[in-house]
Amino acid sequence: MPEYPVITHEGQEVPWTELRLEPRLANTDEDIDRNIEHALTLGLPTFQGILETEEGAVSIVGSGPSLKENWRKMVDSGHDIMACNAACQFLLERDIVPKYMFCFDADPLMLEFITARPDITYLMASRSPPKAFELLAGCKVVLWHAAGDKNINPILEKHHRLEPMISGGSAAVTRSMVLSVSLGYRSVHLWGCDSSFHNGATHIRQSTTKERQLQIMCNNRVFYCAPWMALQANDFKVLAPSLRSMGVRVVVHGDGLIPHLAKAMQFDTDGESRVTQIWRDVRHKAGILWSQL
Repeated sequence: MPEYPVITHEGQEVPWTELRLEPRLANTDEDIDRNIEHALTLGLPTFQGILETEEGAVSIVGSGPSLKENWRKMVDSGHDIMACNAACQFLLERDIVPKYMFCFDADPLMLEFITARPDITYLMASRSPPKAFELLAGCKVVLWHAAGDKNINPILEKHHRLEPMISGGSAAVTRSMVLSVSLGYRSVHLWGCDSSFHNGATHIRQSTTKERQLQIMCNNRVFYCAPWMALQANDFKVLAPSLRSMGVRVVVHGDGLIPHLAKAMQFDTDGESRVTQIWRDVRHKAGILWSQL
């Protein structure tokens, strides 16, 4: 078994030098700028920094395939629920109302995940498409800004707004972890945050088996991942130790690359250094471009 990922595409191994992992950008910088400008005109309350208003634990719910098997355990935990994207609809269909819905994507495709309800607080990135805010008219919406958007600083300066930004990498799940800690939670549980294929499926509602697949070995198990999944897992690998150093407990439930990566980092005496070396080898050998927090 290899010590680092092997790339396969349409059944053929791809040379290391051809692998580049970058965030999937469905929108241009100009699209995102227009979205932010629009959001700032709506007069919505904006996240203002470390609030420390929440206590106890939060369950951050992603839409990975393992959620189908574990949602009842998540509900039984009794934690506050922060649902990301399609996970919100999945829970509502089972009469589970999350406290928060967290949205990060600027892609209009995210609109299909929105169900407007007065009993949910919607944590909406200012980069979200304008139609999302139309759908949520009359609901409780709190705006937050995504660190890393190219022109977010000059746009805020133009509008004379000094507001914090939320880091966390390329994915809604890791961004929501940062926001949860800023709200005051010190125990963060992840559910449905797999970052790998399960029987060909990437999410609870869809299968994208035509995407390029990587083979990533972690804890002596091979996981098949699309490039964006590997990027998301790397974001977790960088973020989780930082949160842990702040006294935040991070627990990952379910199956998939991120849960097994978490086990390697938390329960092996040298697991974190070994995992870090695996990813360093990948970056060196393949010339991968990783996003920075």
